[in-house]
Amino acid sequence: MKSEVVITEQQLPGSVIAAIQQGQKIEAIKLLREATGLGLANAKVLVDRAYRTHGPQKPIPSFADQPSGIGSLAKSLGLALIMVAAWYFYQG
Repeated sequence: MKSEVVITEQQLPGSVIAAIQQGQKIEAIKLLREATGLGLANAKVLVDRAYRTHGPQKPIPSFADQPSGIGSLAKSLGLALIMVAAWYFYQG
């Protein structure tokens, strides 16, 4: 019977953390399996958990980041006009 390796997120090798930080989950799983002998499913679960804290962070767009000016105002008004026209067309 094969003994199970127990490893926590804090015990991940540096090479695995580096792969996770670069967004390379598959490579991180391969490295983890080579370093610890974990099975595929266990290594994937551990890498997925570590990815939440060590993975590349995507910026969350905010309303303030949206372009402003006359162009965006014209687009908004045009969209509103199309919506009103569609509503009027389908009402009657």
